[in-house]
Amino acid sequence: MRIACLNIPRFAIEVERQRRNDVATRLILIGDAAVFDCSLGAEASGAKPGMRMSEAIGLCHQAVVLPPDLPHYQQRFDQVLDFLEGYSPAVEAGDPSTLRLRSGQAGSGRGLGIAFLSLDGLSLEPEPLADGLIAGLHRRFGSMAAVGIAGGKFTARVAAQTTRPGLAKAVPPGGEAAFLAPIDVALLPCSRDTLRHLALFGLRTMGDVASLPLGAVQAQFGIEGRRIWELAQGIDREPLRPLRREESIREHLAFYAPLISREALVTAGRGLITRLLGQPVMNGRAARRMTLRALLSDGRCWERAIVFREATADREQMLCVLKSAIEAAPLTAPIEELSIELSGFAGETGKQQGFFSGNGRQRRQVAESVRQLKARYGRSPVQQVVEMEPWSRIPERRHALIDYDP
Repeated sequence: MRIACLNIPRFAIEVERQRRNDVATRLILIGDAAVFDCSLGAEASGAKPGMRMSEAIGLCHQAVVLPPDLPHYQQRFDQVLDFLEGYSPAVEAGDPSTLRLRSGQAGSGRGLGIAFLSLDGLSLEPEPLADGLIAGLHRRFGSMAAVGIAGGKFTARVAAQTTRPGLAKAVPPGGEAAFLAPIDVALLPCSRDTLRHLALFGLRTMGDVASLPLGAVQAQFGIEGRRIWELAQGIDREPLRPLRREESIREHLAFYAPLISREALVTAGRGLITRLLGQPVMNGRAARRMTLRALLSDGRCWERAIVFREATADREQMLCVLKSAIEAAPLTAPIEELSIELSGFAGETGKQQGFFSGNGRQRRQVAESVRQLKARYGRSPVQQVVEMEPWSRIPERRHALIDYDP
């Protein structure tokens, strides 16, 4: 198998430069408590992803600090993936675990801007295909990428990360170990403790690791040691995992004037939900997930994904969830656009109503019947379950059965 890895260095930085002219030539740090991504100039000053933001600012105090806008970055990267699927039917995104960023945690944007493509069965030769990818990506998105081609994902990724943007590097079949030999061990997918121990042992390059017996490396580093030894040898059995596109429907609304009222947003959301449920694809089907996206007037995006307890096509239930999400949303600027997406479709199922879920007249009839039975038998023959100690570890104490007395 031949695999191509496309790498757009500092993807988040490129996205911010394209949508903000005021930072086009500035040093940039993206993050809050930790650095999510940084520009080349900031990295030259000592900043790097995962570093504490206060430390990074101390190293390059002239840098512009921008809050991370993950929904916008992911949206732009999804567009890149759609573009790549025009070249190969099997496309895999970079490691999604590197896209998470939480307050107080170290983050990294290295998963953004990296994708793998299977070259098997394609009519074009790998090198012309890589050149076409680079040129097409630059024309459409204004980004410059590097492409690495090899027989495994790891070697292809290393080739893409060590090649200057705008160029392609093809590793010949069987030449993976020779190509990797002079590469720094910092590019191995291992823990920081393992990298520190490799440095203590004087193992600076992948060739140093590959030259050791497998038993010695595995005895020192365990399962991770076997993995990095095989990768340094150019042995990579990890398969390509193509993207799985999930069916979804989406409605979008752009406002003539930015909205600042949450009530107005709920009203707009009501209209979008009505339009979504009216689409033919929803006939006899229900959705498990609803995703809300809002474009703020300052250019940032807000996104909230909601998973229903069970698939639903009930407009009022969706509207209730939408209202709660909007009321809890940290909207820092007026809203210019709002969109709602439904996904996770399933067939509609019937729901059994509760015994007392009828109208008021039905409740009064039931209560009168219970009173007549109580007068006849001296006690209520109808009982109900009530919650007593829901926190108890003994099931019998959590609920109790008592007489129903209307």
